[in-house]
Amino acid sequence: MAPDSSNARSMTLTPIAPSMGAVVSGLDLSVPLSEAQAAGIRKALQDHHLLCFRGLEMSAEEQVAFSRQIGALEVFPEEDKTKDENVVYNVANVSPDGEHMAIDDHRVTYQLVNARWHTDSSYRYIPSYCSIMLGIEVLPEDAKGGETEFSNMLMAYDALSPEMKARLEPLFMVHYYEYGRRLYPQLPPVSHHERVHVPPTCHPLVRVHPDRDNARSLFITVNAGNEISGMSLEDGQALHAELQEHISRPEFRYSHRWQAGDLVIWDNRVVLHRAAAYDMGKYRRVFRRTTVAGDGPVLGPFSQAIQG
Repeated sequence: MAPDSSNARSMTLTPIAPSMGAVVSGLDLSVPLSEAQAAGIRKALQDHHLLCFRGLEMSAEEQVAFSRQIGALEVFPEEDKTKDENVVYNVANVSPDGEHMAIDDHRVTYQLVNARWHTDSSYRYIPSYCSIMLGIEVLPEDAKGGETEFSNMLMAYDALSPEMKARLEPLFMVHYYEYGRRLYPQLPPVSHHERVHVPPTCHPLVRVHPDRDNARSLFITVNAGNEISGMSLEDGQALHAELQEHISRPEFRYSHRWQAGDLVIWDNRVVLHRAAAYDMGKYRRVFRRTTVAGDGPVLGPFSQAIQG
């Protein structure tokens, strides 16, 4: 299908917060984008780290089609976590058939793992590029919680002391998918399928971005591990806790209060996110997520590609 004439308009960006983000208008996502428009979205994401489209109604098929215009999609390793197909993940306390699940349902418990700072797919050798999430059922305006909070890791790295930057430069963090079971032992054990597809991996704590003139960011997660390679367990966990406090500083953050029909795209390479707590037994909350795959492993200060 050729791009629709309704997409001839220019994309307009309205900044959201000092730390990151822009609201996008002027594009009709219900029709195919031109390559120039898809490239414009990727450029806007590079500049603003987070983009929000408002007032959309998208089927799963339409969201997948749009997402594939941004890049190739990851296949999720989970076998049964309220998802419809292997490139679509439902971040929800509602089952695919519309049941508001009990708070002790393991599929709801699994959502609690998302309440800790993380970047999607950090447990992969090649983590993701960006996530694309549609708000389908959101909390009412007077309800507390339910936002998605984001933290800018470029800003977080820049704010570190010279001594801490030097300390972190050679270090790696261990990321593993199974870590959620340590946080919530009541979750079912990781299946053989999941264990085979996402074994533990290590990434540098300091991420270098060649597409940003070798700018540096922190690369850390709180829901996929707390161990630092090359340090004792106790010292590594203490450093991890210190960094967790640092990345939570308000000047790095943006809190997104969802409206139904919001489509939010964020750059997992430079942004962490977490779900704010809410009354999961009282309120239904349904989001549909697709994830665009990364194009290579995380590069650190001593990676051969950086050292030249």
